[in-house]
Amino acid sequence: MNKCAAYLLMPVLMFLSIGLHAQERAVVEFSANMMRENPDYAAELGDQSLMGTVVEVLGQDGYWVKIRTPEPYTAWVTDMGLVRMDEKGIQDYLEAPKYICTVPYSHIYEEPSLKSGIVSELLMGDVVRIMYRTITHRRGRYRGYEEGRAVLTKKFVGVVLPSGKTGYVPAGDVDVFYKWAKDKKAASGDAAGFARDIEATARLFLGVPYLWGGSSIKNVDCSGLTRSVFFSNGVLLPRNASQQGRIGADVRLFNDSGETDWSALEPGDLVFWGREATDEAPAKATHVGIYLGDGKFIHSSQVVRISSLDRNDPDFYDRKPIMARRIIGHVDETGSGIVSIFQSPDYIPQE
Repeated sequence: MNKCAAYLLMPVLMFLSIGLHAQERAVVEFSANMMRENPDYAAELGDQSLMGTVVEVLGQDGYWVKIRTPEPYTAWVTDMGLVRMDEKGIQDYLEAPKYICTVPYSHIYEEPSLKSGIVSELLMGDVVRIMYRTITHRRGRYRGYEEGRAVLTKKFVGVVLPSGKTGYVPAGDVDVFYKWAKDKKAASGDAAGFARDIEATARLFLGVPYLWGGSSIKNVDCSGLTRSVFFSNGVLLPRNASQQGRIGADVRLFNDSGETDWSALEPGDLVFWGREATDEAPAKATHVGIYLGDGKFIHSSQVVRISSLDRNDPDFYDRKPIMARRIIGHVDETGSGIVSIFQSPDYIPQE
């Protein structure tokens, strides 16, 4: 091949290389993987990805790996926090029966005992595969999925991390992922009941310190709180407040005089603060909370706490909101921007 032909082919080869690289995927191994805006520990924290999340691998710089999560959010993590798999490995992983952690904090133990060594911490929303016992037959031994063959004792269940490490989790700390996602999908259709579930989950975060880029029960920022709460109830929201302000349905928040009027708000609605709309630019949300009723809302502001829209309340939040959006009643609705975990191919294989 002469030099001219080689130069002509270089862009094509680079394109193919980038395309193949962009298709590489991995599964998050850490309980809450810190995602930074640049490949450096000193870089700004942008997000956290939970154990068991399937992500795209976009590039690498030393031991830093650039990933894109299902939100989607693109940032850098360290390579020890990922388990790379080929496409078959990813499909096998997605189809494998799993558990999801449904309590704020737990641990994976080496043996089915609280006195055993710890393999990993486990946080609310983390997903791990179910460990199956080896069944003995006359024709040999094998591993495989059979109903009722999961490794379990009276108090513990066996689990497998993305890396293949195994351990045991207190049985009451997890639910079967597929059934959980299906049940949460069904529950989202009952507006009043679903709003109560959202509030109950949000209250589990009370007292959790604010962390810019935090989106797990360990630490959260404002939109990390709303996303984590809805995720723990089987619903996927975008990562940032500005993105969350564009999903669902608009809710009237002001009276004819332009004053805040929360009479149209319902529990579970998202309330936003930020830059008000002008003739030159639309409104832009920079802070968000979850409405609880009676003028009160829960949000992450220095710490996760409950504040009020009522200026006569001692917990009055002295900032004027700019808009509100309704999530409940719009899950999996075409054009709403809100998808249930049960309907997401990033978590549950779709037929």
